[in-house]
Amino acid sequence: MGDGAVKQGFLYLQQQQTFGKKWRRFGASLYGESDCALARLELQEGPEKPRRGEAARKVIRLSDCLRVAEAGGEASSPRDTSAFLLETKERLYLLAAPAAERGDWVQAICLLAFPLPPTRNLL
Repeated sequence: MGDGAVKQGFLYLQQQQTFGKKWRRFGASLYGESDCALARLELQEGPEKPRRGEAARKVIRLSDCLRVAEAGGEASSPRDTSAFLLETKERLYLLAAPAAERGDWVQAICLLAFPLPPTRNLL
């Protein structure tokens, strides 16, 4: 995980497989926008080799983000985690964070994906 990350930790991503869905654990780094990079969430696989045809790192551009929301009861996440949805223009991601950290992840992603416009002084 690199320098300048706003938040780092571990997240689970639910992935579709040939026979059902599986949660996979990723090292997660959340980066804000800079002069030379977009705001993004990077998910880096662990030390095991990626499977054929799969990238070792996934990058989700937060400028493409449409919605971040709590996942309802339809999502059974890994033990001691809590699930949330991150919807982009192209895909819906089902992620899970440790239960005590989920609110922090959702808030941090929302602040970067949906920045408030600067306030203007009307005087």
